[in-house]
Amino acid sequence: MTEAAPAAIRDQPLIAVDVVPVTFGAVGSSRTAGAGGLRVATAARRYDPFVGREALPGVLLDGAELLADGARRALRTKTAVDAAAVRHLAQIGAFDGPDRDPRSAAISVAFLAVVAPASPAPAPGASASSAGASSASSAAAAAGTVWHDVADLPLGLPFDHDRIIAAALDHARTRLWSDVPLTRALLGEHFTTPDAARLTVALTGVAPDPGNLNRALRTNPALTRLDAPAESDALGAVRRGRGGRPPAAWTWSD
Repeated sequence: MTEAAPAAIRDQPLIAVDVVPVTFGAVGSSRTAGAGGLRVATAARRYDPFVGREALPGVLLDGAELLADGARRALRTKTAVDAAAVRHLAQIGAFDGPDRDPRSAAISVAFLAVVAPASPAPAPGASASSAGASSASSAAAAAGTVWHDVADLPLGLPFDHDRIIAAALDHARTRLWSDVPLTRALLGEHFTTPDAARLTVALTGVAPDPGNLNRALRTNPALTRLDAPAESDALGAVRRGRGGRPPAAWTWSD
């Protein structure tokens, strides 16, 4: 015997996808002010609720859309960051709660997106429109994207976006070096020992012991030491000009 249909269909929560765009700049870029050049991006909301306020880029998931595709759509439509500028995309968790969205009950599936740094980069807290043209920064300028130094967190964002940012940075902190694709995306193809130290400080708040860091880099099978410092390392150029010893530079073995 077939059971009778329920008298009412249970309300289903909305499914949202929110993205935490992060970027890390090496020495010599204007991203290095504050906590080691690690930045988080927000964009002004165009619609209610919270119209005009800064928030993470996010979208409601379409019916047939994959979560990762929703994350890419959020970056493209809310910050104008296209897929070519995204070095790494990782799902970091789901966030729920009856009061997180004033429109309706909503579950957010959050992603961390590591974006290639702009060159030159925007000043802390400044719109990307103040930067020169790179594919990521010039496109993001049109969307009103703002990059914030992690030293300025929390930002007082609507919804629970401050909590999502904290979870994304914790994801990066706990996986630094053990997650090679993530670490490689943050540091880029070439980096120096000081760059690695600055990234560590930005994520952990603690300066690594120089000897331990050098040993860890030297013995990391994913890394190869370069004969000359990375071209982007302005500090190395200054030291060489003064006759000092340039910092060690590294690239990825594969």
